[in-house]
Amino acid sequence: MVELGIVDIREIIRLIKNHYNFDFSSFSLTSFKYRLEHVIAKNNLNSAESLFRKLTDEPDFFDVFLHQLCVPSSEMFRDPSVWRWLRESYFPSLEEKHIMNFKIWLPYCVSGGELYSLAILLKEIDLLNTVKIFATSFSNHSIEDIKSGVYPFKKNEVSIENYKRFQGDSDLSNYFKREKYNVVRDTSLIKNVEFIKDDINFNNAPKNIKLILMRNVVIYFNPSHQETVLKTMHESLSAYGTLIIGLKEQIKPNTNAQGLFEAVELNESVYKRKVV
Repeated sequence: MVELGIVDIREIIRLIKNHYNFDFSSFSLTSFKYRLEHVIAKNNLNSAESLFRKLTDEPDFFDVFLHQLCVPSSEMFRDPSVWRWLRESYFPSLEEKHIMNFKIWLPYCVSGGELYSLAILLKEIDLLNTVKIFATSFSNHSIEDIKSGVYPFKKNEVSIENYKRFQGDSDLSNYFKREKYNVVRDTSLIKNVEFIKDDINFNNAPKNIKLILMRNVVIYFNPSHQETVLKTMHESLSAYGTLIIGLKEQIKPNTNAQGLFEAVELNESVYKRKVV
């Protein structure tokens, strides 16, 4: 496997910014290095120079590059306790008048694991056709991948066990069908989802959102950009809207972001927007 040096990584970041106006300098260098090496291996390239050439000479490859660069969610109903909290505490607490204008945003969608999990939860509490879901992604390739419903079968066993721990109303197998080495998820679950192509700064972020699910995303950014992203989430939420991040992604004390949110359920990394 090709191992990139710091100079290679900086050259790739510079090339992408100059050619495609995507600035990856705000990514955590360690995770970005790992993902770049993954892209090189996946495309059978043998050096940093071969990736330079492919990015320079094949503009259509850039969207594929973005898809491969992003870290896909490896399972559905990851951290089942979060999904149980949403079902048992969060949604029952909402006033009926608010449900009719309820908007949910999932930034940084790659494989659709979170999106399909959310859709199943909403279906089982009879809210799927009531709320509005926005899903944003860096890559059109990722969006089409999610819309296809295709999911590797070998990853499905963990999802099935997660769903059991979530204690869903059905059996997860009712939401997909087997097809050779994959499963195909029930795409009717996401028929009303609005997909939006976005960029690393979330410049196309929807507004007046009641709930944002952005789990296991900010860990891939450096501390400065984490602050920027959390500020964007704050601006996208309606008054007292809710942000859920990854279980290992607590908003750090003594930061600007701490002044924007207050903890609701710290064990599940749930925060409420402060009105500032």
